[in-house]
Amino acid sequence: MTPIAIGEWMASACIAMMVSKVCSYLEDQFEYQMDDAKDKLAKLKKIPFVLKTASSLPAKDPSMKSWLASIKGAAYQAEDVLDLFDYRFLEAKAEDMMANSSDYVTVSPSSSTISATTNTTASTSTSSSSTVKRSVRILKRLFFSDEDLNKLIAIVDKFDKIASEMQTFLELADPRDRKPGKALQWRRTTSILGATNFFGRGGEETKLKKLLEQTNDEYRQPYSVIAIVGVAGVGKTALLQRVYNHFRDIGHFDIMAWLYVSEKFGVKRLTKEMVQSQKCHRLKRKRDGTSRVSWDGSISADLNSISNLDLVQRKLQKKLNGSKILVVLDDVWNEMSSKWETLLKPLQFASMGSKVVLTTRSQKVAKINGATEIIHLDGLKRKDYLDHFQQCAFGNARPSDFPRLVEIGEQLAMKLAGSPLAAKTVGGELKLKLDEDHWKAVLQLKLWQIEQTEDDIMPALRLSYEHLPDHLKQCFVYFALFPKNYQLRGDVLIQMWRAHGYIQKETSDENAYRYIDDLLQLSFIKKAANLENHYVVHDLLHDLAESLSNGEHFRIEDDFHVTIPRNVRHLYVNASNISKVYMSLVESQESLVESQDLKKNLRSLIICKHHAPSGERIPPDNFNNVLKETLHELRSLRVLVLQHPDGILPDNIEPLVHLRYLDICDSRIFTSIPKSLFKLYHLQGFILQSHCQRSIGKELQKHISRLTAEPVKILRSTRRSRFCLS
Repeated sequence: MTPIAIGEWMASACIAMMVSKVCSYLEDQFEYQMDDAKDKLAKLKKIPFVLKTASSLPAKDPSMKSWLASIKGAAYQAEDVLDLFDYRFLEAKAEDMMANSSDYVTVSPSSSTISATTNTTASTSTSSSSTVKRSVRILKRLFFSDEDLNKLIAIVDKFDKIASEMQTFLELADPRDRKPGKALQWRRTTSILGATNFFGRGGEETKLKKLLEQTNDEYRQPYSVIAIVGVAGVGKTALLQRVYNHFRDIGHFDIMAWLYVSEKFGVKRLTKEMVQSQKCHRLKRKRDGTSRVSWDGSISADLNSISNLDLVQRKLQKKLNGSKILVVLDDVWNEMSSKWETLLKPLQFASMGSKVVLTTRSQKVAKINGATEIIHLDGLKRKDYLDHFQQCAFGNARPSDFPRLVEIGEQLAMKLAGSPLAAKTVGGELKLKLDEDHWKAVLQLKLWQIEQTEDDIMPALRLSYEHLPDHLKQCFVYFALFPKNYQLRGDVLIQMWRAHGYIQKETSDENAYRYIDDLLQLSFIKKAANLENHYVVHDLLHDLAESLSNGEHFRIEDDFHVTIPRNVRHLYVNASNISKVYMSLVESQESLVESQDLKKNLRSLIICKHHAPSGERIPPDNFNNVLKETLHELRSLRVLVLQHPDGILPDNIEPLVHLRYLDICDSRIFTSIPKSLFKLYHLQGFILQSHCQRSIGKELQKHISRLTAEPVKILRSTRRSRFCLS
């Protein structure tokens, strides 16, 4: 495997933001700090620079992984402390509003829930007492408890220690690996076909040939642009090589150029390569009158010495001079339309019917680079893929000689989403030993757990991730929390991302949806079939998200016989296993440290529906008692989803002060809401069953609005009502 970059173990931009928030708070309170705290603040300001420097380095020493974990742990703890300070502000703000409100919801002392009945009463507070209370609240905002401040000081100490260790870990990285733009020679492609058989793609091949044969009378330019779009390893280049060689054989174009582009879109380099491209010569055969095609290059010896782009483009213009050209640009990442326009200027001197074909992983890149036709490539169909997979896995051996391995191979192939490169990766591992035990062992592994080289599927997918903007990286990795093919509703995704700070609270829904649109355009997710506004992550990219998560996003589904990672921060669990989670949380003497980590680290808890084969149901009382005890231990939760139909919120959820998103729409019909809900001042999104909206929704909306002084937006659907605090 290639060295794991530091940036893959942490969302450096997010952590830097947390550290900056610590600095900002301490600066606001600077005059109240002791000299020691001021010294620590000065050191703390170095952390964002440290993170920026570290994020591009490869980790070649195991100790670096531990160091990175300490950075992330300290940053998350800092976020919790600052979040608690914010909670104090919101609490005081709510008290201000309630003190000045003439009506409020009445709850009897013995009641722990709030229902649809309210009383309206004039405030009995005198002006002087209100003033005193307000003064107390103002002091409360400025001065926090010693415990709170001690926590913050402890965090500063941690960052101080981390900063002091920075130089040591910088020395672990090879300076040669820090050079930007290091070429990956193994990724370069040519037009020559490989020795392996080509399977499937009949429809896409026919479509591409027809597009290349068409003239472009309707276009202002003599050329048109075609894009082939798909995720890494899906076979874009292989399809284009096949079609390119077809047209080379028949001599349809006068000039043909295959250009490998990659991340560096060098206009001068690509122009020079077009100048050096081959020309077609058609020779008549005397006997049958058919044409014989030959090609020759026109490589200029002095071309490389020309540094002037204008001279190079003039040479290309002279070469074209009304010729029909086919230009292939393989593996394009360029998002600068100006570079694209400059590159294609000489092509206006080609003849009508000229074509430019590019391959890319991004629909956005295809559009920016002027594509008028886009061919989307998905995985190979089942029969074609099995044939391809067997070719990769058996090599020169005959599959019919290994019937048991063929069966195991079919199970493996089903996990690879029709990706030819994934078949090559897994097949290469299987081919090492045509043995049933070996193949079964590979079957039990996840794709990212298989040993791979730089030209295999996971590094190829990881390159797509590295090109994501920082704000999208953490959004993408969050998909690792959910099972493959899990259909997530767009507004739910946005609320969860907001809850974790991936999207700022102030960002409008319209702008927030751009995060989803960008992931769609970049081929990381796709729209769910037959479900409006639902999205699914591509199968292989789900494997990538899991590998990048490094255990922070974890699922316990049908079988609990797994070890919960110590660094888990987001947990998806089958309702039938919630009691086992609680046992691991507080009662396991063998894993006491892990339990403590789980308690302080867990930020998402998704309790999914229980699907028992026999149809038996979990006793509601048992489930709800365990749920109550579990939530009591988890004080850092930002997201809580309860999908168990018999589940009900505990009476006291006030300790969940960090909670921002609560979804109970799939649990039993609520006739009352715990009054402690209205102490969750950070709550931004709340979803419950639509039945509840009719009975308690109006008062719920009023009460939440009054407590938070924020407008509440209600979104309705057939199944659920959404109370979103914007």
